[in-house]
Amino acid sequence: MKKKEKRILRSCTQELKEIKTELRLLRKELIPLIPHPSLDTTASQTAIEPIAESDNKIESNAEQAELAVYDWLTAQNIAVKNYRERNAGDTIFDQLALFLGERFANLSRLHELIRRSLSSGATFNYNLSSRSQSEIADCTQFCHMLSSYAFLSFYKYNKMTKTIYAAPQRVGKVINFFTGGWFERYVYLKIVDLLEADQLTFTCLVNPQITFADGDDFELDLLFLVENQPLWIECKTGEYAAYIPKYSEAQKLLSVPSERSVLVILDIPDNLTDNLTHLYDIVVANKRNFVEKVHEVLGVSGDLQAVAVPQVQTQPATKPPILHHPPASIATLLNKVGLRPVPEHRMQVLQKLVEVVATFEQPMTMAETKTILAECVQSSKSQLQDILNAVIRSNCVRDSAGKVQPSFVQPFAELLPADPVLLDQKCVESYARAILWNNPAYFDSAANITEFEQVVGGKVPGPATIQSLRNSR
Repeated sequence: MKKKEKRILRSCTQELKEIKTELRLLRKELIPLIPHPSLDTTASQTAIEPIAESDNKIESNAEQAELAVYDWLTAQNIAVKNYRERNAGDTIFDQLALFLGERFANLSRLHELIRRSLSSGATFNYNLSSRSQSEIADCTQFCHMLSSYAFLSFYKYNKMTKTIYAAPQRVGKVINFFTGGWFERYVYLKIVDLLEADQLTFTCLVNPQITFADGDDFELDLLFLVENQPLWIECKTGEYAAYIPKYSEAQKLLSVPSERSVLVILDIPDNLTDNLTHLYDIVVANKRNFVEKVHEVLGVSGDLQAVAVPQVQTQPATKPPILHHPPASIATLLNKVGLRPVPEHRMQVLQKLVEVVATFEQPMTMAETKTILAECVQSSKSQLQDILNAVIRSNCVRDSAGKVQPSFVQPFAELLPADPVLLDQKCVESYARAILWNNPAYFDSAANITEFEQVVGGKVPGPATIQSLRNSR
């Protein structure tokens, strides 16, 4: 790349960093000026303001949240296939989840009517004439909010008969919200409140789809790192009996201490949560006591002894997870270990990566670099993640001292090699290494070599390199 182009790119990169810094500072200045909306409103209110404070909490942790936990899972020899990234629409879902969660005693009947109507989308009616004034106010206010955001396809309230007539929208995001998504959001927001009140450093990965070292797939609800130690949260609003043994077994594979593995069940008695906790290797809680139990788990309550939890390693493992039952397709295998080759985008990403790193005036994390790359490449964020995984696992990312830096959240200074073509060859070696870890004899077959080159979009490494990768098992 010409010197003039390098100077322009360096200038743009620096300007982008300065803009992001200014936005953070501006947000901190504005938040105290924005009145927090009261949720104790009556049905006559028509304006529903977004909860700016909750939105700010989410944004302030978003950048480091995802990849720090991603690194921790990799360190446990667990592959992350995908996870849910937050977006602007989350503010609305969070607002509705908080309203429903804080007033669930008054809204539980209405919620059940909506949930039952989801299968058909038919109109239901709910007569409130025998209900308290607070329940009437909460139900009509909640329906007004749902109607404003088009969660209801139809809504009318007859003041004379005190009857609600409504029909839910039958779209995926609405169905998911009412069938349990709201409770997961509510638990997440309450735990964030708790952690911030206790001034604890934390990050979180939401709904990560993972593959354990034995090849089994699993999806988590919430995985926090609190002061660099794991806190796993699962949420259930309905039948839970079949899930408790499953979560108890997953706790061992996750390497999360049992006292920091919490299952929150919406509406079961307090004494039952205690009995289930004693029977299984996880903490069981309900909507009423989960904040208190998480407080105890973290050992930050003034009346409780700190829970002794072994330090976890945040340095990611360089070895890919071993799948004892390898999938038939190597494309499936590479997807499972977070190494989709994405040949249609990989070279463009690598070229931009080399250009961006060449403009570094000081070390940056791969998480920060990913943010910059996302603005100037055509691949999706998940595709970009898999390509950068291959770069990191190829040992090409180095710190200022030239030491290999295998982490998304630790600063690095350079790429070795810094040539996109050579870097691509190193990525191909990463794909080959992952396959050899699961089938050492894979490249002994000419048909397999052809399959590999078609899937990854690159030439198979030479015999000496293949032997070296095989020996590294």
